[in-house]
Amino acid sequence: MKNLFTLAAASFLAFGASASNVELVVEAVNNGGQVEGNTYRVYAVLPSAEHSLHAVFADGEHVLNVATTSSFYQHQYGSFSSLDVNNQIVALDAGLAFDSWVTIGATNSDNNNLWTVGVDYNNFLGGSELTITDGAWFVVPTDVQAATEAGNRVLLMQLTTDGTATGILNLQGWDADGAAWRSHDLTFSSTDAEVFGCTDSNAANFNTDATYNDGSCFGENNGDMNGLSNIDGTTEWNIFPNPVFESTFSVKFDRELNLGGENIILEVTDMAGKSVISQEVAQENIVGGNRIVVKHSLAAGNYTVAVKHANFNDAQNIVVSK
Repeated sequence: MKNLFTLAAASFLAFGASASNVELVVEAVNNGGQVEGNTYRVYAVLPSAEHSLHAVFADGEHVLNVATTSSFYQHQYGSFSSLDVNNQIVALDAGLAFDSWVTIGATNSDNNNLWTVGVDYNNFLGGSELTITDGAWFVVPTDVQAATEAGNRVLLMQLTTDGTATGILNLQGWDADGAAWRSHDLTFSSTDAEVFGCTDSNAANFNTDATYNDGSCFGENNGDMNGLSNIDGTTEWNIFPNPVFESTFSVKFDRELNLGGENIILEVTDMAGKSVISQEVAQENIVGGNRIVVKHSLAAGNYTVAVKHANFNDAQNIVVSK
């Protein structure tokens, strides 16, 4: 009998080749003493910005395990995934921001379309290890939260513990050509946790405490930061997914954006040149440091997406398929 993850995955993704160039990195998160213990975030680092990640799984041959030498912090208003991190509750009880949970790409309930199959989270919710022999948490491959953040990262989980957190994970996604890949038995330990930030001493936002370059560097350390914007003629960007199958798509940049107080203007026009979407995007609307999520109700067809900023003006075509 086929395992549960195989049956679920078969509905949206063909099985692919093994990927050996996918890595895990652990971020040390400053929780400001709001909760006991230390907080960590575990990311997958993918080979390129065009890669995406759809599932964290176990399939019988490859077990998934997340453990700690102590216990995981579990907030009373949280749950096993970021689906239950409500920002309105965080504003009232800051401890929820450091709850332990799993995810793909999303840090809270906003625009979060995470699914689970075949996973018993009861031990994890009780502060103990999470072990899966047949199951997964996943998103649909065309979902915008499957796309990478700056630095080609996809967030997989947040863990708070006063012990040492370790894990072994199996991942699945698409490569730059839309072909399926899988990576098995990837390991992490909180003893290898990095301080994320800009490690380039020539950048305007150089962080002397940072040990891992998170893709946030911008400007030059000479007082002239061009309005704190690092969007210019060298900036690369793409649209994920394209073709667009869902009611959202993501405009992705190759670096973390620093808008310097000037909003991005995003406009979508149809083939007749009529504007069908026009919106201003402020700094607080940038997801993961490098993405703009666009909600739409466009009819099937071809469109042009234009992005404008002080030192940037470019356009790309998309296809909406229904």
